Amino acid sequence: MYRVINHHTNEGWRTALVIKEGRKWTHLVYYEHPIRIKKVLNTEPLKHLTGYDQPRNMKYAVKTVHRMARAYYLTERNIPKSIKKVYNIYFKMCDIATYNKGWDEKR
Repeated sequence: MYRVINHHTNEGWRTALVIKEGRKWTHLVYYEHPIRIKKVLNTEPLKHLTGYDQPRNMKYAVKTVHRMARAYYLTERNIPKSIKKVYNIYFKMCDIATYNKGWDEKR
């Protein structure tokens, strides 16, 4: 679902988390302050960082987004919904996967 990439902007190369890929646009969360979500065209070059493909490393990447958002916005309620959605959806998926795994082992 998510993947970590390098993306070239006017400021240089930036590391970002891809949260949504549509037909025309890709939505990115940049790992920089202020943390923000930005749309880029699918035609722009994105370099995939394969080191984050393992579940443990992707969990670290999503936790980093949460930690940076808490540091910048100071409280959980000040974080925009678009950024909250990134880590809420990811951790709900992880909880469902571990719950289903445990359920199958009990049977």
